[in-house]
Amino acid sequence: MATSTASGTLQAATTIAKTTETLIGAEIGCAGYDWITLFFVYTKGDETGLYVVPYVMSEASGTAYKHILWSEAGGVYSAEQVKYTATASLTGSLTLSVKGIEFIKFMQGGSNNDGTPTGTLAASYSMSKE
Repeated sequence: MATSTASGTLQAATTIAKTTETLIGAEIGCAGYDWITLFFVYTKGDETGLYVVPYVMSEASGTAYKHILWSEAGGVYSAEQVKYTATASLTGSLTLSVKGIEFIKFMQGGSNNDGTPTGTLAASYSMSKE
């Protein structure tokens, strides 16, 4: 079976936010795809670090919900928010299942209220259908 893909650039290197979450690029329509990979290049500045948080929506510009992962330990299930944190410059990626999700967006911000953010973040994505 052939795999279909889509990709795009979310933002060129942009100074990160300090205390508020800021949208990385734009919302991404992911209906019909199974996986999304966010690729990013973070260049650390005066801030402690960076965090990236995905949110999902059922409609464009609709109510955004934190993307969560479920885990099980001893028969007890718990949900944990997906949140990627970096404390040093790096080139990385984050792959998530988007099965049944209509739209996704990624938010970024500084990991603490210290320093004046001078670090930058560039991001792009790729989606695939199995």
